[in-house]
Amino acid sequence: MRIRFTAHAFLPIFLILIVAQTCRAQELKSLEDFAQRYQNLQKLPTDEARLAESKSMTLALVDYWEKEPFQSAACAPFKNVLGFAEAGSGEDHIAVISWNVETSKQRQVYGGVVVYTSSKGEQLVDPLRFKKATSLRPTLDTKSRYTSKEWPGAVYYKALIRYQGNRPVYTLLGWDGADNIRTRKIVETLMVSGNKLKFGVPIISAGRGTTKRYILEYSDQVSAMLQWREDMDMIVMDHLSPPRKELEGQTAFYGPDMSYDGLVWKKGQWLLQPDIDVRDPELVSPWNNPKKLRRRVRN
Repeated sequence: MRIRFTAHAFLPIFLILIVAQTCRAQELKSLEDFAQRYQNLQKLPTDEARLAESKSMTLALVDYWEKEPFQSAACAPFKNVLGFAEAGSGEDHIAVISWNVETSKQRQVYGGVVVYTSSKGEQLVDPLRFKKATSLRPTLDTKSRYTSKEWPGAVYYKALIRYQGNRPVYTLLGWDGADNIRTRKIVETLMVSGNKLKFGVPIISAGRGTTKRYILEYSDQVSAMLQWREDMDMIVMDHLSPPRKELEGQTAFYGPDMSYDGLVWKKGQWLLQPDIDVRDPELVSPWNNPKKLRRRVRN
């Protein structure tokens, strides 16, 4: 039997070749290329183009670190461009690279990867798949646990390692753009179980029982501080409150009230200490906040 080929029959093959060539063209030669790609992403004209490029960037980083050994010094181009946080050493080392993409409706979509060591001592790189809020999960909460396949998203700028017995647990400080009226700073917890990542470890004591993360939610019109203070051996943050009592609970109106709270590591967990004495009058975030970009978009 003779098979007849038409021009239409070759079309799918032609498209596959184009896609394959595009993927090869997007391969990273260096991490400087990646930082530049992220800066270029912000200038793309449509949401669809920016989100497609973000996914391509994730795959490019995974491909890069599946071939190259991780080197902290090589990640210098990420600083002040996107989120980079690492902690630990040897088998306990972990690095989290994350970034945000703001849509035309001022909503945030996130991308990222985590590089860590497997139980067999092999370097692994895991893509973070952003899971948008739904009616079942309208907002980030303090009780849920997430995996790398259903990551709630944030830009992380600091990582800390602590131990529960011999088991390392990681704490990430991050930023979440939330929506066009609120912003969040997040104390996220993370552990490696086998070869899987688990976001949300119950190691924060901030009232009754323990929680898996601590969230500062406040007005989009102000800035709030969340940082690690090496000199105090403490996570330090602004205390947030509404300007008037009748606005209690409406976090879109919250802001710093010139007092500070802290999280101190004791007996295998972070303990909240309210109203701490912070002697440094020039507390600043050690990370370039994407809020500046968001304000430029609004103007």
